[in-house]
Amino acid sequence: MTTVPASRVTQHVTGVSSCLVVADIDRAVDWYRRVLGLELVNRLDLPERGERVAFLGADGLRLELAERAGSAGLRRADPPEHGYVQGPSHVAFYVDDLTAVLALLELRAVPVTVGPVEVAPLGISVAFVRDLEDNLLEFVQVTGGR
Repeated sequence: MTTVPASRVTQHVTGVSSCLVVADIDRAVDWYRRVLGLELVNRLDLPERGERVAFLGADGLRLELAERAGSAGLRRADPPEHGYVQGPSHVAFYVDDLTAVLALLELRAVPVTVGPVEVAPLGISVAFVRDLEDNLLEFVQVTGGR
């Protein structure tokens, strides 16, 4: 058995990614490229499993999209009620200028679902939008101390 030095796993983490299961991976890849500016990094088709996977990224960000035959969609309620279903509730992107991000999303005809809202106790402002498959995306700007 290997002895592991007392440290944190996060000392070795170089990034974090989320995976969204979508109904139509080609449409989803196009939306995330066009709306958020992510680029297609890699694709993997697994026909024996009825699955297709796309890896998107930009500026150190990573997002995985997966299409699986027979998957079912789940539409969460708008925030703050979105947390009444267990499991991941949204994907959050930390931004340096929430106003600029919302203006860019408006140019791309992406309506704001909730916000912007200042959450003073946390020192953040947030806004939520939905992607083309109703997944919630949160944009967070740190406005005060953490």
